[in-house]
Amino acid sequence: MANSMKKNREKMLAVTTLIVVLGVLAYTIIIEPQIQKRKNNLDQMNQLQLKLARMNVDVLMKDRTENIYSIYEPIIASVGSDQQDISVFTRELRDLYKNLKVNIRTVIINPVVKEEFFKQLSVKIEMSGNIRDILSFVCELDTYDKPIHIELMDLISQEITDNVKASFVITKIVAEANI
Repeated sequence: MANSMKKNREKMLAVTTLIVVLGVLAYTIIIEPQIQKRKNNLDQMNQLQLKLARMNVDVLMKDRTENIYSIYEPIIASVGSDQQDISVFTRELRDLYKNLKVNIRTVIINPVVKEEFFKQLSVKIEMSGNIRDILSFVCELDTYDKPIHIELMDLISQEITDNVKASFVITKIVAEANI
């Protein structure tokens, strides 16, 4: 009887060992590669989702930039040649200071600076007059609806009370016609 029990235990141990060995083989041959493949697919999907999110942000930024440009395009649109653009710019400046009691000494047109997508027009104006009129001109430039910028401003007091000599370098950005 001890011998038959020993054989039954050995059979049970052999069956259990066979089941464990088959389970390990099934795990290493079938289950583990599938788990690894799923993990790789999840990592790849996460990378693709991140790439998609970045692409969406880029598209939104591009759309936002295009919308902003479409708003400002009519304001900075080129009239034609450089000479025509500078002529329009000096006329706009003249309209700003013509109603003020200032004495215009010189108006010097600086060379046009061309960039990739725009050109920068620049004018140097020297004037003299009452400080209030000069400051009114500066305020009008500041509140002007087109993109005009004072690059340089130099004020020199004169012998007469409240009179100053002012020198301005004023620039304007104009979009290239081929955009």
